[in-house]
Amino acid sequence: MANKKLSCDDVLGLLFADSDSEGEHMPSEDDDLSFSDPSSPGAAVPFNGVAEHSAQADTSNPFPHADEGGTNEHGDIVRRRVGGRGSIPQSNVNRAGESLGVGASAFYHAGHCVPVRGQASRRGDGVFREGNIGEGGRGKRGRSMTRGASRFRDDSASSFTRERQTVKRVGSVRRGGRGRGRRCVVPAPLAGANTNDDGWVHLRNHCDEHCDWIKPFDEPIGYKGDKEMSNDNSALNFLSLFLSDDFWDLITKETNRYAHQFLASNDLQPNSRFHEWYDVTIPEMKAFIALHLSMGVVEKHELVDYWSEFWLTYTPGFGKIMSRNRFQIILSFLHFNDNQNYIGRGQPGHDRLFKVRPIIDLIIPCFSNVYGPRKELSLDEMTIAFKGRSTLKLYNPNKPDKYGYKVFVLSEAKSGYVLQWSMYTGQRADEHAEIGASHLVVSQLMAPYTGKGHEVYMDSYYTSPAVATELASKDTGLCGTVSSQRRGMPKALKPAMLPLSKGDDPVFMRQGKMLACAWHDTKRVTMLSTVHGNTCVRKRIRGKHSNSGYREINRPLCVDQYNTFMGGVDTADQRMKTYLFPHRSRKWYNRIFNAILSISMVNAHILYRECTAAPHKAMKVFVQDIITALLEGFSKKEGKRGGRPSVEGGEMPLRLTERHWLRNADDRPDCVVCSDRTRPKGRHQTKYRCSQCGVGLCAVPCNERYHTLKNFKQCHLDR
Repeated sequence: MANKKLSCDDVLGLLFADSDSEGEHMPSEDDDLSFSDPSSPGAAVPFNGVAEHSAQADTSNPFPHADEGGTNEHGDIVRRRVGGRGSIPQSNVNRAGESLGVGASAFYHAGHCVPVRGQASRRGDGVFREGNIGEGGRGKRGRSMTRGASRFRDDSASSFTRERQTVKRVGSVRRGGRGRGRRCVVPAPLAGANTNDDGWVHLRNHCDEHCDWIKPFDEPIGYKGDKEMSNDNSALNFLSLFLSDDFWDLITKETNRYAHQFLASNDLQPNSRFHEWYDVTIPEMKAFIALHLSMGVVEKHELVDYWSEFWLTYTPGFGKIMSRNRFQIILSFLHFNDNQNYIGRGQPGHDRLFKVRPIIDLIIPCFSNVYGPRKELSLDEMTIAFKGRSTLKLYNPNKPDKYGYKVFVLSEAKSGYVLQWSMYTGQRADEHAEIGASHLVVSQLMAPYTGKGHEVYMDSYYTSPAVATELASKDTGLCGTVSSQRRGMPKALKPAMLPLSKGDDPVFMRQGKMLACAWHDTKRVTMLSTVHGNTCVRKRIRGKHSNSGYREINRPLCVDQYNTFMGGVDTADQRMKTYLFPHRSRKWYNRIFNAILSISMVNAHILYRECTAAPHKAMKVFVQDIITALLEGFSKKEGKRGGRPSVEGGEMPLRLTERHWLRNADDRPDCVVCSDRTRPKGRHQTKYRCSQCGVGLCAVPCNERYHTLKNFKQCHLDR
């Protein structure tokens, strides 16, 4: 007997044999046709030789056998276990209240356990992801599998309806005995609304429209400042809404204070440029900021290149406004707070943003004071790039700027206008210790806008059921991506419980005002919303597998609205970095000041577009107008404090002001205009000299160039 080979029928007989059932029959190809119609009264569906009486079952319960008990004559739930013989005890059930089984899978519906054999499972049916199940088939990992079923009989329509089920492998099955684990078969939610033990209700075949609980939005939109701006076309006036006179007084006073403190406490080297320091005035500080903004419009490799006289990249405007040394001295002493008020680390009241705290407190509140946003808001983070030494610097490999400061921003979704700006410092007050860090960020940024009917869109870093519940209690809607592992999220939407593939319909669940959605298009996404229902919109998107190049999908409305309104902060970040000061600094607080200054420029341009009639100036022209306006009333200081007279700016050399005559030279001097010994055959000798200047010059055209042009040196390309 040991050497006897078993036929296929013998193997199937051993697999489906049951020691507790006398009437066990082997599966046949027409088993699905032998079942009696379960919709008729008193109909019985044979399974493992036992009749299941289910005509009077309660259709509202998705798992009737787990609650009422579908048992055989021995009191056991009739479901087949893996690799073993006999039935599964009633205590062997999963979280959903089902018994465990594999092989010819059975689906619960309306009180029936109907095994349908002979149907090969497909990927879309969600049965046994390790391989399609057919007669005598094997999975991708080489495990033997009996034929399974991916359909169940619907009592209400007497038709086969496809439903998804989750198959979780806990252990492997070996031939001839029980394996180390079982497959856990968990059916998906059935038609109708079913309540889970965590309070979430499945929405299926129900029209759950947009929630009307939220307060209607009727707040004023646009500019709401005291100053009349409707007929003003001056770019500087819009920027002055944020950079007020107090701002210019602050940075001028603190820069002079810090310069005096530094010079009094340090012994300077004899050749230090700090010897040339004198107090800066408000007009000069405005000219300094104007050059600061100009460097974002005209980018060069190094700071000194703006004063370089190289013929190809020469920009004379910088030298006419301010000398290079003066600009660098002001940049070195630029300061925003008094160092004598600094509180050391570890002491009560220590502020890690002490250096720029006055700027933050002076400018950031003006953003929300002068502008009323639309209904939709977006909350996200920005990164201020910085690679220097700072305890506030973070590393994020998923960002374009991997090193820098992290800033939480609330902005208007449509325009990108920045409303709230909060930089991450790692410090938390003791009174907020009971809530999470992301929850605290949302509460602080949304505080001025709760109770007004706004909708805020955010990503999975901030979204959670706790945040959604808190905002809903304050008449504020929320929509965003969310991690399925968040506390309070429905367990039925976890990937392990609900596998989805591309093209599947979304699955919705509701708990009170919160709607959870799981959907898979390109990737799987889980949404949480308090302002949307289970409505889907038909979208036509690109698809490479279709003849037309497009495909149509059913996209949940919450996903569609999220894609529309989530990019507000990204828009502000992109526009802010377009004309940002491009040069590095060793002082960590200078980068933060540059970012705040750039955000002020972007917000001023948005206000300009809201208040004035079309056509509107582009952002670049708007910045250029601000630079020009800041330079009004400023004149460069004549000369220097000692040393040679300056030839920069308005001072003209003598060769351009006096009368000059050529004379014959006693020797053969090089022409100062066209001669260049650094190039092969670049030396040009002449027989003339200037009587007043004493330099060698060619009669034509070098004599004229030397006495009429400030940059007289002739390039070899001009010859």
